[in-house]
Amino acid sequence: MSEEGAGAVLAAGLVAAVVAGFVLAGGAGAVLEAQLRVTAAADSAALAGADAELGNATGEPCVAASVIATTAHVRLERCAVRGPLVRVRLSTVAVGVALGAEAVAGPPPPR
Repeated sequence: MSEEGAGAVLAAGLVAAVVAGFVLAGGAGAVLEAQLRVTAAADSAALAGADAELGNATGEPCVAASVIATTAHVRLERCAVRGPLVRVRLSTVAVGVALGAEAVAGPPPPR
């Protein structure tokens, strides 16, 4: 039995493992970035909706939330106004993984 070329096979296997590790890390990074983006967009959309509901900005609350979602390249799935509170749910897909975030905004509680 000859061991000639065994080093080349081992080296190719190691290179393949390193490349696979980088691909997995890149995918995980993309998912993390998208989750942070959808969470920040949900917070901003809820705040924009609350500003509209409270009269601090013009327009309808859910329209204001939708503008923020569109700008952030995420989908506004739900927008509900209950009294002065605006609750939104946004979603996106990154590397085949469905991601979402919810946020609520309104006036500060009375002291």
